[in-house]
Amino acid sequence: MSENRLKYPAEVITNIAQEVAMGMICFLNPDTMEYDSVMGKSYELYWTDESEELYQEVYNKVESWKHFIRIEPPESRESFKMMERFIQDCIPDNEAIKSRLWYAISNRKPFQNFKFLIDNSKYRQRWFEFKQSQLEQYVLEQLS
Repeated sequence: MSENRLKYPAEVITNIAQEVAMGMICFLNPDTMEYDSVMGKSYELYWTDESEELYQEVYNKVESWKHFIRIEPPESRESFKMMERFIQDCIPDNEAIKSRLWYAISNRKPFQNFKFLIDNSKYRQRWFEFKQSQLEQYVLEQLS
């Protein structure tokens, strides 16, 4: 993993991680470090003729590259594992919110429940930092 961290600029990894966090599919040209993205499956409802033209331009550009790597957004189960790791590793055992978070992700609408609790807690910023770090690691794994 450390070889990839050196091979790809941190800014590129960070930016791609932010794109996939929003459900975008990213394409990276490893020769030039240029990247671009298109809407992923979660945005199918928002697809328009305008989107078609815009993304066709991206696909044409990517096809012109000699090499490219496609990076899909993490699947729901991977995002769920990120929430589990955060609860396990970043919330002290003596905090009442820890059990509330475990309960939240164990029931219907785990992502929505987790977000509501985190957004209304002192752990909000810690979650954003943790999630970004996890997404950057995810991107590096996709690039290996």
